[in-house]
Amino acid sequence: MAGYVVRRVIGSFVVLLAVATLVFVLVDFAPGDPARIYAGADATEEDVAAIRTLMGLDGSLPERYLTYLSNAITGDLGQSIFTGRDVLTEVVERAPATLELAIVALIVATPIGIALGRLAGARYGSKLDTAVRVGTLVSFSIPGFWLALLLLFLFGLYLPGIVPTGGWVPLTEDPWGNVQHMILPVLVLALPYVAMIARTLRVSMLDALGRDYVMFARAMSLSPREVNGQVALPNAIIPTATVIGLALAYLIGGTVIVEVVFTIPGIGQLMIDSFEKQDFPLAIGCTLFIALFCVVLNLVVDLLYAVINPRVRELYRQRVSVRDL
Repeated sequence: MAGYVVRRVIGSFVVLLAVATLVFVLVDFAPGDPARIYAGADATEEDVAAIRTLMGLDGSLPERYLTYLSNAITGDLGQSIFTGRDVLTEVVERAPATLELAIVALIVATPIGIALGRLAGARYGSKLDTAVRVGTLVSFSIPGFWLALLLLFLFGLYLPGIVPTGGWVPLTEDPWGNVQHMILPVLVLALPYVAMIARTLRVSMLDALGRDYVMFARAMSLSPREVNGQVALPNAIIPTATVIGLALAYLIGGTVIVEVVFTIPGIGQLMIDSFEKQDFPLAIGCTLFIALFCVVLNLVVDLLYAVINPRVRELYRQRVSVRDL
């Protein structure tokens, strides 16, 4: 098991390094000069050159890359070109809205998806199964930005005052206002993941219901409810648990469009604004934060999968036993 953990940690570090390198290269070759933007249109070439030196942009590409990596490792992501504030501070201030949006969407999507997937798998071929398959397919097919704009148009023009159509209120300041502001964006984010969880669990339930241990449980005169809930579901939920864990990472990235449409002051909106203004230090900081969160969460899911899946644990026990011989 220790080898499994070490390999996953090394793999996660390599992925994070690749993401950091890719972001650096793309931003470095992007059109525009951060020093010129910071200095202003009326600045002289001497002023721009001095600012470029101050920002560390006058060195060679390898030098700037190594400086960028060393600063990122220590948490120094530089300062925003426009606000002059520390990038890490701005990202951390915007993180609560994004994290709350993703977590609430996952909390809403998980029980609904599990219930639909369990019912559809247990009643294969029925009208309920057909309805779940068609409904989840439609949910997958609806673009998130289109649904967000549709809800914004519906509740902003035809049904005004029912729920807020934009903004965000911190949970600590106004819990009820926070819930109201979360309804529409959470609906947009949760809908496709309800479909993903339901379809994954449905397939796993169909596979589990055909196994020998389920046939044995039926031979022991267990009721269909007991067979589905106590025998098939615990085994079918293992691959679904992996999907649920990874869904949170995808939701963090998926909040970008939702935050822009519903004007939620999260990391996604901050990243879009920073790219539009060519505030490259802030844009890099937002991108690295999202990448770091996704990589770490993916690592945690991999490790938890090894814990909850008895076949993985048994495989590594057998390897250890062979080495001891």
